[in-house]
Amino acid sequence: MRVLRWLTVAALATVGGLGIFGTQGCGTDGTESVFDGGASSSGNSSSGASSGIFPPDDSGTGEGSAPCRGLECLRVSCTSGPKTSIKGRIFEPAGKIPLYNIIVYIPNAPLPAITHGASCDKCGSLAVSPVVSAITDEKGDFVLDDVPVSDKIPLVIQVGKWRRAIEVKVEACKENTYNKKDASGNEDVMRLPRNQDEGELPQMAVSTGSADPLPCLLPRIGIDPKEFTNPTGTGRVHVFHGNGGNVAGASNNESNTALWNSTASLSKYDMVLLSCEGAEHNETKSPAQMGFLRDYLNVGGRVFATHYHYTWFKNGPADLQSVATWGSTAGARNGAATFNLDTSFPKGASFGKWLQNNGSSPDGATMSMTEVAYSITQHTAASASQWVYTNAEQYKTKYMSFNTPVGLKPEDQCGKGVLSDIHVSAGTNATTIPTTCGNADLTPQEKALLFLLMDLSSCVQDDKVAPKPPPPR
Repeated sequence: MRVLRWLTVAALATVGGLGIFGTQGCGTDGTESVFDGGASSSGNSSSGASSGIFPPDDSGTGEGSAPCRGLECLRVSCTSGPKTSIKGRIFEPAGKIPLYNIIVYIPNAPLPAITHGASCDKCGSLAVSPVVSAITDEKGDFVLDDVPVSDKIPLVIQVGKWRRAIEVKVEACKENTYNKKDASGNEDVMRLPRNQDEGELPQMAVSTGSADPLPCLLPRIGIDPKEFTNPTGTGRVHVFHGNGGNVAGASNNESNTALWNSTASLSKYDMVLLSCEGAEHNETKSPAQMGFLRDYLNVGGRVFATHYHYTWFKNGPADLQSVATWGSTAGARNGAATFNLDTSFPKGASFGKWLQNNGSSPDGATMSMTEVAYSITQHTAASASQWVYTNAEQYKTKYMSFNTPVGLKPEDQCGKGVLSDIHVSAGTNATTIPTTCGNADLTPQEKALLFLLMDLSSCVQDDKVAPKPPPPR
């Protein structure tokens, strides 16, 4: 099994010695196809099951039928026994925690390089000509049925601008699996990439803060330390200095004000993560800069803000203010308490099931958390989704997300903002990113934030509608 940095035209143009990217129907060009007369080549044996070509209207061999194209021509019909399928479980980069709503598909065209920076990507638009596709469920599991058969089939694992492509051998009329553990017992194949050598990662900017170790969530989910650089570096995680730590190898990073000093500087990034600074610090966030962040969201940016970074929304432009009724007290509780998971919408219900499946919630409806703040009295249901809440106090909403531009129809929205009153964990920020972050397994609270970070990475859609895999095309 070979991991692909990207799929070249040459690699996809020939699979098992077959020219697969012509639009001509299988077996109609005067040369012998692997499916002609039941013949097979290496990697296309039926493993004892009966197989043959698809019916004429799929294979292009009958009058008036549509020709197959590319990898479509390598699908077989299993007349008895199981279908030709790929089954697996997808994990975060560290290979420890299964993930929900990850797209898995077989592309029928070369994968172009991903363009980084704020962009209005619609659901399914980043999936390249899927022959067949699926999304993972609350256990991280997926099944692809009726997949092409060959020694070399490209398989893509993707959510937003996270993308890993591997090459697999698919045997006909059986269930094919590729999950494999490394020496530490973590998933080594069916996972998101750890670095740019393994695939694509979003271009992220993270602002450090003294009151929340948010940057440390990233190396602990498996992102390679070499991807953490200062803003002029080539890593996928650019560290800006707030009042927290600095990136390893730098005594003082570029100030976070350089990050939000224009819409253009923000728009270099797919995602912006803002760590709690222990106070609003509006002296570093002018009304003009708050407008720049709103404009970044509107053109497809993603913002993950914790606690006191609520100021971008509460004190920002009127449309951002409108996503919630804001509290007047901004402290945080020191001890643990039990909070509710909002399961009233499809993704919220899946959030609860996912947490229960990995042992973070006892019942899929509640979970214990600590260092939870008081910023939001109540989200605005018409424009925001509430994920975690309590009815035991005035400040009810603890985690919310909203699509932007605020107030437009879902099909016209491009970006997503998040405010989390849930700190990553108790304690202060690490002084050097990522070397002092440690490598402990994620706590239940941190697993919840992993789910929500991946949701922020995913395509912008109406949260009242369950996610669907991209259709074949």
